[in-house]
Amino acid sequence: MNFVKRNTPLTTLTLVHISDFHLCQPSGISPGRFLNKRLFSYLSWRIRRQREHRPQVLEALTRAVQAMEADHVVVTGDLTQLALPSEFDQARSILQALGPPQKVFVVPGNHDALVAVSWPESWARWADYMASDSANPQPQVEFPTLRIRGPVALIGLCTARPTPLLSAAGSIGTRQLQRLAEILQETARQSLFRVLLIHHPPIPGMVSFHKRLMDAEAFAVIAKQHGAELILHGHSHLCSRAEMEGPLGRIPVLGISSASAASPRPQRRAAFRSVRIARTTEGWTTTFQDCVFLEETQPFTTTAPASPKSSPGG
Repeated sequence: MNFVKRNTPLTTLTLVHISDFHLCQPSGISPGRFLNKRLFSYLSWRIRRQREHRPQVLEALTRAVQAMEADHVVVTGDLTQLALPSEFDQARSILQALGPPQKVFVVPGNHDALVAVSWPESWARWADYMASDSANPQPQVEFPTLRIRGPVALIGLCTARPTPLLSAAGSIGTRQLQRLAEILQETARQSLFRVLLIHHPPIPGMVSFHKRLMDAEAFAVIAKQHGAELILHGHSHLCSRAEMEGPLGRIPVLGISSASAASPRPQRRAAFRSVRIARTTEGWTTTFQDCVFLEETQPFTTTAPASPKSSPGG
């Protein structure tokens, strides 16, 4: 991977973090496509999830994010429910509404790899939203991905892979972890604010065992050795804040709820998080602000900004 530090006067960057669309479009699909794990995921949708994940909520969130006019939007996986071609197409339409590929960055989630599907029928349909800045023309996107925007390095990890029935676990894999260590080292040398994007929460115990990140311990070793300034994840369907150990202090680990959820539980209601990153003479300052879904008549309300956090960087 080529590392390029952009010549830009930007010293601040505003990100919007969203996740877990769970778009479900099973109509018109041949029954043969459901003779696998899709059937159980569809039954889960019919019995429970369709009451919570509503297209109109996702549409309202999309409009609210558009109004933010952020510098970049990051999406941390599970855009689809059944990994069907029609769902990948619908996901692309949502991504296009959020912005062009140069301003929207995606990593996949476990539902986007619910079963083994061909590249042309799946991730290829939004490959330009996953690609690195320096990506060469190639059949598939290679992870980790890297985009540099002003003083910020956005690093995308893929934990999505088909798993057995009743498992929603994910893994990064040895090769991807090795390359992540190289990227973290190089971007630290360039004095960039490093934001890691990952679908599965990287801290054990944040989700149930069957939904876990299987190589969380290996990831923690790299984080402790090379550091990062911020980690953003999805998967849990919760607005959450945690920390993990880095070489110079604690690394913030922030989760966001599903972008389509109309849940009665406040922490599980659809939300997006604005993250303002600023370079100061002492290092970095980050300010977080959540926008949470209330109801269709008054879709999103902004919470009070979290206290700015400073870090020395590196």
